[in-house]
Amino acid sequence: MITGYNTEVKYGNLTFHIQTEDRGKKASRIDTIIYKSGGAIVHRKIINYKDISKCDCLEQVVKEIMIDVHHQTIREVRRGLWLLPPDRIPSPLFSEKMMRFLTE
Repeated sequence: MITGYNTEVKYGNLTFHIQTEDRGKKASRIDTIIYKSGGAIVHRKIINYKDISKCDCLEQVVKEIMIDVHHQTIREVRRGLWLLPPDRIPSPLFSEKMMRFLTE
């Protein structure tokens, strides 16, 4: 399991905490959670990597995915994306990008 990433991001007068963690090979998933000031969860992103869990370089691939997802989430928060109503959030955000990354 890889150590996670934690970042505080300000948007206007709000502070968001972004946390990205690898849940380990057994779970084969990466969770990124966006918390708003006060601890309320704004959004959770889940990346499953079970299909690549036998990869020889799994740790490096998972680390790169974690960094990419974490940085993408920081950019989304800085743009105010997670303050929009759910039906206004552009889709897809990163899931297609991740799938392209995993299948290339």
